Amino acid sequence: MAHSSERNIAKTRFQIEDLQKRVAVLEATREDLERQIRKLNESVPEDEVDANAHKDGYVAYGSYAQSVIARKENLRRTLGDIGAQSSQLADQLKVSLDALDSFERIKARRMAAKAEKEMLRRAG
Repeated sequence: MAHSSERNIAKTRFQIEDLQKRVAVLEATREDLERQIRKLNESVPEDEVDANAHKDGYVAYGSYAQSVIARKENLRRTLGDIGAQSSQLADQLKVSLDALDSFERIKARRMAAKAEKEMLRRAG
């Protein structure tokens, strides 16, 4: 029984580490996407531009701006997806942390009961 408990604790710790790594990757990706959106906003702050629009210093600004706007929209959609994934991972992480806490409490109770039995055996 103790081996099963140890396996459960080890498996749950592994799951927690994996979830934490996945959360960190999503967080880094989110930060990178936000940085990309900021850079794109610096070059094209508008959310709509006519394909034939002109701007000093740009050749074919309108089509360039439209491609930047489309890219920003794609990045924002991806950010939304990352937000949903982060939420799911946070829920899974909470469940795993709660499970680990339960497994460790059960293990502690078993160890305390075993120690108490040993004390009683020695005293008796």
